[in-house]
Formats: sequence, C-alpha cells, structure tokens
Amino acid sequence: MKQINNIELVQVLNSGGTATVYLGVDLFTGEPVAVKELKASMFKSDFVREKFIEEANQYLYMDHPNIVQLKDFIVTNDNHYLVMEYIDGKNLYDYMNTVTGPLPLQNVALLLNEVLSALNYVHERNLIHLDIKPSNIMLSSLNSVKLVDFGISQEKKSITHDKAMGSPAYMSPEQVEGGQIDFQTDIYSAGITMYELLTGRLPFQNCESREELFKIIKLNKMPFIEANNSLDKAHEIEINRIFLKATNKNKKERYSSCEAFQSDIIQFI
Repeated sequence: MKQINNIELVQVLNSGGTATVYLGVDLFTGEPVAVKELKASMFKSDFVREKFIEEANQYLYMDHPNIVQLKDFIVTNDNHYLVMEYIDGKNLYDYMNTVTGPLPLQNVALLLNEVLSALNYVHERNLIHLDIKPSNIMLSSLNSVKLVDFGISQEKKSITHDKAMGSPAYMSPEQVEGGQIDFQTDIYSAGITMYELLTGRLPFQNCESREELFKIIKLNKMPFIEANNSLDKAHEIEINRIFLKATNKNKKERYSSCEAFQSDIIQFI
C-alpha cells in the first residue's frame, strides 16, 4: 500500500466502477478514513475527472448527520483522492444479503426515514443524487445511516438528456427515456429501494439485457408486495399504496417531496 500526503492506505474496501475505495489512516490523528481514488484508466478521461471534482465540491458544502462527510480532497500530478469519513459497517445491500435477509417493515421505515431526511437536505440545495440504492446507503456498527456516493449527482438546472445516469434497476421511466430529471427521480429510486429491502429482490428481475429492463420499466406494472416474514398482513395494502405512489410512472403522481414520503412511512416507526 502507499501513502498520500498524511494518509496511509491500508487495504482495499471496494474496487468497483470508476474508483477504488481504500481504508486509510490519518497519520496526524490516527483516525481511520475512507479514501476514494480514481482508477488509472479513468483518470485519463476529462469527463470522469470533472465529475470527481464536482463530487468533491458537492460534499464540501454538505453538513447532515445522514450524509458521509468529506475530510479532504487531494490532487496530485497523476490522480485525485477523496478522503471521507470512515463508516465502520456495511451497506444495506450487503447487510440484507449476508446478515438479515428481507428486513422487517419497522426497520425499513426507520432506515428509509433517515435516507429521505438526507435526500430532502440534498434537494433543498437543488441537487439530485441520481443513484439511490441499498449499496449507496451505509449502516454503521452503531446503527447510524449514511448516504454515500454523489459521483453522478447533478444540479437540477444542469440536467441534460445525455448526462442522465444511474444504476439501471433503480432508474425511473424518465431516466430511461432521457426525459426531464428532477427530485421525483430520487423519490422513485427510494421507492425501489424500499421494495428491495422488504422483499429481498428487485421488482423486475431476470432481464437478459439493459434494453429489455428499460422496456419493462417503461411499460410494466409494479409487482405487488406480498406479506411475508418481514411484512405483517395487516400492513400489506398500505405499504403497497405507498410503494406505488413513490414509483408511479407519471412523476407528477409521485410524492411531491421527500417530506411527503416520510409522512406516510412514519406510521410504521
């Protein structure tokens, strides 16, 4: 491993996508940090470097208990590094798939309430996250919830069709179609996240191609969430009403804000 300024990189935590995330140690304070480094092949891309700098600038002005904090942004001749608050825990995707299985409704409501609180803060700053999903939500060993990865987030006014990105299974119909992106896009993805945490699966699975998935997202009805070990039969109808409102194909029929979404799920807490 190597040292960047006063940060010693200890081990790789994640090596997916455009960047590698390391566990690091701040040699001045002794505190653990997470360090996000652009992969060498990605550093050569002007677009990716610009997005990385945008991500740093967006983190810089965020101060919310449910959003991971930026500690430093290091620029060297051959790479860029985001030094972030280290979260000792798991993302919700790993937590669900390796520890719990589908989560009980009360737990999902608690988690989603904090995610929506963070999203509301983001939206108030005229930003759209664009990649809400369980793997971008950290649950610490102390049960605190942290929203991470603003790598593709955009200012609402700057969204253009060719810039719209996201994780395909969580993308809204307007993202798929290259339509107008706004705060309701994040609300849709939060609805898909709620479904996955409750059921242990995504609404639309077993698609053989991205094109097939996008067609289904645009045309197919959402599946019904059936009562199971993590969902009481008495709450089945109400949680489906909330899910279908959050993921309505017509974004004007979705929740108008994260606060409106919260007001409906808070009954389960």
